[in-house]
Amino acid sequence: MSTPKTIYSQSEARRLREQPCIHCGKLSRISRKPLSDMDDSKPDPDVSVMWYCPNNLCEGYDGFSIESQ
Repeated sequence: MSTPKTIYSQSEARRLREQPCIHCGKLSRISRKPLSDMDDSKPDPDVSVMWYCPNNLCEGYDGFSIESQ
């Protein structure tokens, strides 16, 4: 079983866009959150990225990733 990829560099995360939900196909918003251990001296810090389906009855409502590691 593959592990979902949720950690991206900040520059890579900026290029990611809304995606269709992998469960129902509705366009899902993206959420980018800085990791708590962000080091200000790092030029391109890592961020956590998840997509959230707008349909509260869908499995993707609690978040999903679009890639595997």
